[in-house]
Amino acid sequence: MTIKDFGDCIEFNIAHNLKHSVLGLGAPGIGKSQVIWQIGEKYGYKVIDIRLSQMSEVEIGGLIFPNEDKTKTRWLTPEILPDEERDGKKTILLLDEITSCTKRVQVAAYQLILDRRIGQYHLPEGTFVIALGNREEDDGVYVQMAGPLADRFEIHNIEVDFDCWKNGYALDHGIHPYVIKYLTYKPSSLHTQTSGTDEMVFATPRSWERVSDILNLDSDVKKDVIRNKIIGNIGAMEAKGFITFCQSKNAYITVDDVLRGCMGPSVSEQAVTLINALTDTVKFIKGYKELSDMKASQREQLNKVIAGIFRFPNNEHKMLGVRKLLGLNHEVVKSALYETDSRDIEEFVNYMHRNGFRTA
Repeated sequence: MTIKDFGDCIEFNIAHNLKHSVLGLGAPGIGKSQVIWQIGEKYGYKVIDIRLSQMSEVEIGGLIFPNEDKTKTRWLTPEILPDEERDGKKTILLLDEITSCTKRVQVAAYQLILDRRIGQYHLPEGTFVIALGNREEDDGVYVQMAGPLADRFEIHNIEVDFDCWKNGYALDHGIHPYVIKYLTYKPSSLHTQTSGTDEMVFATPRSWERVSDILNLDSDVKKDVIRNKIIGNIGAMEAKGFITFCQSKNAYITVDDVLRGCMGPSVSEQAVTLINALTDTVKFIKGYKELSDMKASQREQLNKVIAGIFRFPNNEHKMLGVRKLLGLNHEVVKSALYETDSRDIEEFVNYMHRNGFRTA
């Protein structure tokens, strides 16, 4: 799901006063905690942000001590937990980095998540519990949660989605036009972390926002200090492409340009990047067995991408685009190709067959 879908699930709970604990898992820097703060502000909830990876089991679970006559024990409640008198009746307890903390801390949080209490402490009635973490494949510190703890959550895997980021965040939060234009041209650059590599600097929505902050202060990418700061935020390879784009931005064609049919003379030079970007917009077709299973809006998007691919003047580029689409979902794309009412597409499919490439 996208970060917007995840936010919608949280808002559903708030709107219906549903106190199910929710766990969001996703790569670093994609806006997981940010969306919780936005929801808190929207609905007037105070967010109590606890970074579990920085906690000990005592700090989250509290401390037992004897009463005055030493006949019973009492419980010292951690001050960081929601307090209705101090924090108000509407709070969100955000347990961040739950998959990066020790097993002992996870166990300490278990009763809080399961029973909404620890020792003599009870979560206020108006508190919603939300946990966030990274996945094992995200190459961060990862501690597998025990099955009984995971079973207490409504769990969502959050993926990076450029359109969601652009329309749901970037355009409303002053992200610099260079950043938006570049990522519209190359959406896959929004998040470039690759599992299994030692690269410490990579692009994320968070690091692109830092680049935007820099450009909003000084957008002259010819200056060494600006170039070096961009490199320090998104990595040398991505920065090279971005800086080149900024210096010749008017010559670049975007995915939106292709879908609208506004393709200039430089389209062939950018064809491979544009085709990759076009196919990235329909990755959702992987989850379907047949074209008829898809929503009308998804079928419309797939048809737009197919039409966009067939606007490239070079047959090799058209064939590359069709191959990449078929690689996502052979059956769905084959059906979409044969259902088209475009004579140009029909003739090109026949051309592919004559040249030894089979869509069937």
